[in-house]
Amino acid sequence: MSCKKEEDPYEADIISGLTANISLDGIAYDSISGITGIIVKAIPTANRHGQTNAAMLFNRLDSAYIDFGDLANGSVINNDFTISFWFMVSDTLAPLAILSKRGVFGPWEYSIDNHFDKAFFTYDNWINDGTTTVYGTDPLKAGAAIIINEWTHVAFVGDGTTLRVYRNGLLQPGNDTRKDSLFLQDTSAPFIIGNGGGYGKNYYFNGAIDDIRIYNLPLKSTSIVQLANQ
Repeated sequence: MSCKKEEDPYEADIISGLTANISLDGIAYDSISGITGIIVKAIPTANRHGQTNAAMLFNRLDSAYIDFGDLANGSVINNDFTISFWFMVSDTLAPLAILSKRGVFGPWEYSIDNHFDKAFFTYDNWINDGTTTVYGTDPLKAGAAIIINEWTHVAFVGDGTTLRVYRNGLLQPGNDTRKDSLFLQDTSAPFIIGNGGGYGKNYYFNGAIDDIRIYNLPLKSTSIVQLANQ
């Protein structure tokens, strides 16, 4: 009889392909690159489990954000990626951005915000000169619904063909198709938490953000569920 431990078929892999891991537990530190972001007016707050100083709170009126500079690991290239995060929104009176990798006037990569429809966060993405999107068209179809004052887990998953979004571990209706011959690229644009937007725009976040993870591959649904249950 073999003593070899059998693999658990239900155990998900949330380690492979991880390129950025920012827990936001009172500080702004990416454990993969070793880079610490510059915190501008954002303050520690309780996370989804009620643990103090374990997430970061952003105030739109203070123009609060966290700047990691040109965090290369924040770029998603080859169109295969997963971006996972937790958030709690205080209101949707104005457009909000969770995070972004773009300059206000270029270069461009992406912004996760709700400016197309204030009720949904979408993955607004561009080629580096901002002239067109790689996944989807305006307005974007892969959206995660926002519920005010409720912690929510969201994961955007691009597999090179289709962009999908999961909300609290559940695949949401709607998706964005990748445009042939167009690729996401690594630029010198800063990786920002709590701000983003389109050309010349700043959509400052209003609420709490926690546990940002970026992968260079599309996670399986079982891995998304595991992240949503953490």
